[in-house]
Amino acid sequence: MNISPEHDKVFRTWANSLCTNDLEAYLSCFADELRLEDIALDSVVQDKAKLRKDVQTWFEAFHDEQLTLDGYLVGPDGEIGTKWTLSATVVGHFPRVTENAVMGRRFTKHGLSVFTFSPEGRFRTEVSYWNLTTITRQIT
Repeated sequence: MNISPEHDKVFRTWANSLCTNDLEAYLSCFADELRLEDIALDSVVQDKAKLRKDVQTWFEAFHDEQLTLDGYLVGPDGEIGTKWTLSATVVGHFPRVTENAVMGRRFTKHGLSVFTFSPEGRFRTEVSYWNLTTITRQIT
């Protein structure tokens, strides 16, 4: 399904920032008032300071990331979901993910994230689901 060019630009910036470990570009995609829920990690983030810390830790733990957006789904209230595929190499520690990981192992995970947008056109909420067991099998 097609989405607006403005929303597409935010999604592309988000995806590219993950691939290049660009923390500032990543944070620029999100409104100041935000809520991110990662169902696989049973985690909720509701402020940018915590988001900054978590994403920085992610970037330190995983390199050579490739994120492919596999299309969009638009909900009746304007929410936009995207299926995605992410692959990366383990180079450090990320809580609940890499406890028994072999450094240098590569993984691929598939997921779905649903976003809502702020009036300024940035992500206000994100709910993501992916399977933690899929990664664990690949990196241990």
